[in-house]
Formats: sequence, C-alpha cells, structure tokens
Amino acid sequence: MSEPADSADVIVVGAGMAGLTAARELKQAGVSTLIVDKGRAPGGRMATRTINGARFDHGAQHFSARSAEFRSKAAELQDAGVVRSWYEADSRTTPGLRREPRLVGVGGMRRIPEHLADGLDVRMSITIDRLHWDGSEIIALAGNTPIARGSAIILTLPVPQLINLLGASDTQPSTATRDHLGAVSYNPSFAVMATLDAPGGLQDGHLAGPTQDVAWIADNQHKGTSELPAVTIHSTADYAAAHLDADRDQWTDHLANQVAPILEGRIIDAVGHRWMYAEPRTTFDSGAIALDSAPRTVLAGEVFAGAKVEGAFLSGLAAAGAVLEMQ
Repeated sequence: MSEPADSADVIVVGAGMAGLTAARELKQAGVSTLIVDKGRAPGGRMATRTINGARFDHGAQHFSARSAEFRSKAAELQDAGVVRSWYEADSRTTPGLRREPRLVGVGGMRRIPEHLADGLDVRMSITIDRLHWDGSEIIALAGNTPIARGSAIILTLPVPQLINLLGASDTQPSTATRDHLGAVSYNPSFAVMATLDAPGGLQDGHLAGPTQDVAWIADNQHKGTSELPAVTIHSTADYAAAHLDADRDQWTDHLANQVAPILEGRIIDAVGHRWMYAEPRTTFDSGAIALDSAPRTVLAGEVFAGAKVEGAFLSGLAAAGAVLEMQ
C-alpha cells in the first residue's frame, strides 16, 4: 500500500457540526486533525445555496441552544457576528420552557460551519469508502488510493453510510454494535427553493404545516439569508418517503403549487433538493461510542446525542473527549 500524501494525529470523516466541533476541541488540546468530506462545502445539512442571485437555507433552518455547553458556544458565535436570533417560540422539547430563541447563521446557515472550519485542515469532495488498520495507524482510502493516515479516527457519517463504510473495511463491528446501528432509521425530506417576484408575506417569516404535504415554509429574505425574495419549502417526511423515486421536477412543482396561494409574491423559479437523511427517527444519549472491534475509532454524529444541530455539537465534544482519553 502506497503512502498517503497527508497525515495527522486524528482523521475526521465528515465536515458537519459534529466533525468540526470535534476537530476544534482537539486542536485546542494540541492534537492535529485532517477532516475529509464528500460534499462541496462544510456543514452537511447546515446548507446555503445561491440560485440566480437569491440565497436559500435549504437544510436546517434554525436551531436552539438548551445545554450549558451549547449555549456558551452559541453566545460565542453571536459575539463573533456569525449567529443571531431570528424569532422566539415555545419549546417543543423542554417541558416548562415557554419561550426560547430560534438562532440562525448571519447570511445563511452555512456561515456557521464555514466559521468553525476556519483554521482547520478540511478537504472537500473526497469520499472515504474503506478503512485499513495498520498496527498503530489507521489509513482512510478512497477506492484503492490512501487519502489520510492517523493514530485515531472519528466517523460522523449518517448511520447507513457508516455501516457501508465499516462493511467495506478490514474489521467489522460486533453483533451488538451492528444491532445498535441497525436500529437507526431516518426520515427523508424534500426541499424546494423558490424565488419570488415580491416578498413572501409570511407572518414572522415562517409557517408550519400549511398543507397536507408541506411541513414548513421559511422566508429567506425575512431571516436575512437572501436580499431577493426567496422561500424554502420543506415537505413532510411521509410525502418524501412516498415519492423518493419520483422525478424531481414532479415533486418540486407539486410542493411549489401547494404553497403558491399562501404567498404574497409569485413563484418565478423553483429548484428541488432531496435529503435522504433529514432526521433520525431513533437517537441515543451516548454522545459518541468507541468501536468495539477496532482500536482508536470513535463513532459520532447527531444520532448519538439527541439529533439536531445541538445534538451534533454535543456529539462532537464527546468524540473529542473519547479520543483524548485514548492518548
């Protein structure tokens, strides 16, 4: 096996919130990392896209901060001008908490992972599809090409992709771990990015459950993501699951037509995006777990810490802590 071009103390697969958080924590502890991700930009579902001058948050629309650790990080990001409060709403997950702010990235949700990635070694558009444990080192490969070498690795992929990666690698998880991971399933979602000829006119810039097939509408102009009128339409999980194999234009037009009567501005263009792993149906409270069949290998991501942006952050903290304990 030829030598990979680059090495670090720890390889991180996945440049979403979990992977970036873990890498930043390790860097503060003096541990070098190399982050590899198959996407074109860091952030995963904290995604922002520009189409004909309009900007869309087409994945995660906002987030809340409930734990002390994440409240501290959110405050830090607000002080840095990266995060701001969009609106306040009753908590859906914390009994007794009547109102809490919904936070967004200034200029788009992707601004947050871009800020977190600053100063880190992040390599995009690389798909790791096999791992090789070679004595004291771990090698991450794309096909037969070694990409990175490290003494430990953190894997933050969605669980189906994680299972595929481990299945193609040298060592397999134990039956207990396979059963643990195999119990995880995800809700899919369709996102439609619709440009308007005038402001959307949604009260407070958002609307939940307006039609049978639409779960949420977010006004990107209202939240400050786009200078031009633009809304993101998110389908329900049921609709997406029932139409995963349908032509993209078909469900894009269907969802756009459903919300058109609700909007003040007229839809002049609509582009669809399919999220296969929009939301895990099952989550764990372990934070992160060490793989039982391979040394210095940590599994992390939102599914291990209660989902959503905060869950991914907390899992990243846990993953970094697990690696540091292995040193």
